[in-house]
Parts: sequence; structure tokens; C-alpha cells
Amino acid sequence: MADKQDVTDALRASVQRAEEIAAGLSEADEARQVYIGWTVKDVFAHLASMGGSPAYFIVMAQREEPSTGSGSGGGFDINAFNKMQIESRRDKPLPELLAEFRQGHEASIVMIDTTPDEVLFKKAVNPFRGGIMSTTLEMIQGSVADHESEHLDDIVAALRV
Repeated sequence: MADKQDVTDALRASVQRAEEIAAGLSEADEARQVYIGWTVKDVFAHLASMGGSPAYFIVMAQREEPSTGSGSGGGFDINAFNKMQIESRRDKPLPELLAEFRQGHEASIVMIDTTPDEVLFKKAVNPFRGGIMSTTLEMIQGSVADHESEHLDDIVAALRV
């Protein structure tokens, strides 16, 4: 089970790793395809857009009643949301995307550090794990830190090709 320190350490490590990968990338590197329709720069834009994710999970956990999953999602299209987030950042230079990513994580770390343990360890339906009950910290760990690590691994793999 994740604790505050594990999650905040993972968020800090994600920022450090993203900055290390981005250091010295050329425009050609930024334009390299990582996924169909997503370039290296698009993946960094996606990561930058995730700064508010921990706040989303914390606010969800602060509800009076635990989430049971009923009504969750409500037709929410994660692919359309991600596309919109990337497109809104398409004209931003990579250093600006990294700054947004870093600032979002710094704010998230403060929020995690100041949120009471009963909120962080409250269980609710994890909307990204098919109805599995998870603590708020587990949702943050899996949907932010682990998710980001996978994307950064994919960037590194695309740059090797």
C-alpha cells in the first residue's frame, strides 16, 4: 500500500526523469512518433495536462459518501479529453510544457502533504481501474506516477528507433 512519502517521491522522480529525457532534444526528436497520432512533444503535453490529477482524486475522496461507481464516467471519453488537452498545448515549446508539468506536481505534493490521512486512505471506486476499490493515494500512484512512468518509458523507446 502506498503512503504519502512513496507517492510524493514518485511525483518528484517523474518530474526529474521527464526533465532528464527532455534535456537536449532536437525538434526532430520532439516530432518523433511515440503512439499513432502522438509525438514525443504530444506525450509531454499530455503529461503537463495531468498536474491536476491528484487534486481530482483528493476532491473525489472528500465527498461525504464513498463513490460506488454508479453514475461515474457519465459517458466521459478519456481519449477525446486527452486529445483536447494536447491540442490546447500544441503551440507551447517543450520547456514551457516541462514547467507546467513541474508546477502541477509541486502543487500536488503540497496538496498531498496537507490532506488528512483519513482522506488519503479513504477507499472509493477507482474510475480508471474498472470498478476496483482503491485508496486515494493508490489512485494517485497508479493514475499519475505509474502512468507517467509508462509514458516516459515509451518516449525513451521511440527515441532509440
